[in-house]
Amino acid sequence: MVSDNEIEYKIEGDSIDECKKKLYDQYGKDYLIKDKKVEFRRAGLFKRQKAVTVVTYVINHQKSYNISKENMYSFDRRDEEEQLQRNRDEILQKQSAKLMSSQMIQMNNTLEEFKKDMNVKLQKLAIAANEKHDSIKKIDDLLEQNAFSFSYINMIEEKIRNEFSLEQLDNYDLVERRVVDWIGESISVVKQSHFRPPHVYILVGPTGVGKTTTLVKLAVQFVREYAQNQNGQRPNICFITTDAMRVGAMEQLERWGKHMSSRVYKAERSEDLKSIYEENRDSMDAIFIDTSGFSPKDATHLAQMKLLLEVPGMNPDIYLTVMASTKVRDLQNIMQNYEPFGYSSVIVTKCDESEQLGNVISVLHEKHKSISYVTHGQVASRDIDKADVVNFLIRLENFKVDRVHIEDKFGE
Repeated sequence: MVSDNEIEYKIEGDSIDECKKKLYDQYGKDYLIKDKKVEFRRAGLFKRQKAVTVVTYVINHQKSYNISKENMYSFDRRDEEEQLQRNRDEILQKQSAKLMSSQMIQMNNTLEEFKKDMNVKLQKLAIAANEKHDSIKKIDDLLEQNAFSFSYINMIEEKIRNEFSLEQLDNYDLVERRVVDWIGESISVVKQSHFRPPHVYILVGPTGVGKTTTLVKLAVQFVREYAQNQNGQRPNICFITTDAMRVGAMEQLERWGKHMSSRVYKAERSEDLKSIYEENRDSMDAIFIDTSGFSPKDATHLAQMKLLLEVPGMNPDIYLTVMASTKVRDLQNIMQNYEPFGYSSVIVTKCDESEQLGNVISVLHEKHKSISYVTHGQVASRDIDKADVVNFLIRLENFKVDRVHIEDKFGE
């Protein structure tokens, strides 16, 4: 009999011993088995029946346990452990998701701060690049005054930025001195070579640059230097003109030829030049060849003149003749279009008619060409000089040039 205060509960297991173990784990010895029986249950449609032991019991001290009649079958510890594990996993997942979310938010905030910081730094760099130091501005102004090209000025400015610290830039004299050195280092002067006679000089270049006068100046200089080296003995020289375009070209050379006791020939075709060269090669120390002046854009006449000058075995020293006052862009075009002649160096004429030579220095540097002579005036006996870096530098307008320093550095 079950008293009014007793409530019957049931528990299931694979055996009576398992049921007792479950009861002991939960109540110790405070329970009493009232009944036990074995039931057969089918776990699934196609599975075999399984024997289940059902134990009916009461609790000796009911008040010690918070158990209601509705959950009498919920004391399976495995179910509790599984539920506890599920709860734990769910809590861990929520905490992990929350932590990851927090970390992602923090990372995003950090990334945004980094982007803002980088943008600020880039803006400062851009401002710094646009706001040139006063020393750089002064150098830029001086280079512009001397007609240097835009690309040459940028090259010098880049060298200043790379070499000098902000503190050093405050020392303008130091910057200016170094810039003068860089300009000098960018000037390539041709090295004089010794040729076996006859030494053939050919001058090419656009019209109006003074090729004929320059050719005579070269001849006078050659005669003077030859006499100095040969104990006063005069060399044998002759002139050849291929200029059939300019009126009076032949007469001008004939006057100088008569003055120098030298013959003057005219060659209008390649065969003429070849014949004259063969006739004089064994008796002449030097041959000076004048050419027609054509526009650098006159590709047809330039090609014809190039063919005329191609004499087998002549091996001439070809000079491109340009005026000192020629604009940068025109110089670039002239040098480019006369490139097929294979000129060995450049002669700069009429330097007395131009106050700036930055244009010439810029383009020669950009085209990787050397300079051999400069002319200045109409007096053939004296108005030509071999190119010299020091003379270019002392002509820089408004630059403070340390003459002693540059002569030590660039003088012969």
